[in-house]
Amino acid sequence: MDENDPRFRVAAARRILARGGCDSGVAGHVSVRVPGTDVFDVSAFGFFDETTPEQVVTSDLDGNVVRGDWPASPAIKFHAAFYRVRPEVGSVIHTHSHWLSTFVTRDREIGMYNVASVLFHDEQILHADDGTKPPVPGDEMAGKLGVRSVVLIKNHGAIVVSDTLEKATILALTLEQAARYHLEAEAIDGTEFPIAEVVRAKAKYHQHYLPQMWSACYRRLRTSDPDLFNLVT
Repeated sequence: MDENDPRFRVAAARRILARGGCDSGVAGHVSVRVPGTDVFDVSAFGFFDETTPEQVVTSDLDGNVVRGDWPASPAIKFHAAFYRVRPEVGSVIHTHSHWLSTFVTRDREIGMYNVASVLFHDEQILHADDGTKPPVPGDEMAGKLGVRSVVLIKNHGAIVVSDTLEKATILALTLEQAARYHLEAEAIDGTEFPIAEVVRAKAKYHQHYLPQMWSACYRRLRTSDPDLFNLVT
């Protein structure tokens, strides 16, 4: 197994997310578009921190599993929808992390209470999924998201999309932190960043924070998860 294999990268991303507080039990999924093809690799059911490349299956853009034996969530169909509707999207991540899931019991976007939160300025949409009505088709959700990167799902969790798996992973980690900062800052009557500072900082965080944070997390994973890297040949 090569470290650049999309299935290995999905397994690594899931483990990084788990160590950053974004585990979602056996639910939640991480996917990456396989370059130059009409398929994507997506994690099957299982704990985030135990994911191996073997537990990553391949799906076509209709959400049908075409390779792999592990059981995959029916919800991977919305991954397929994002890949169909937005050709520039290279990765989709869905989590039910603690602070984020607490935050989305409210009908509002995550505020700019911390410097890392600026990554989500003008990037969020709200989506209701209360389990009492048929789910919104993935194509409709993807269309509603437009060019933004975050769907906050009421009483559920969130979907994060980006052009690369590395960016999507760090965005998902940071979204969990931003939700916590928002809730705790409100509890002490904290205030948000001025909008001009938010706009200025957002570009810098995309340029510097996202790639450096991925590199640091991946470097740490080499030490913490030798069982994964022992699979590399």
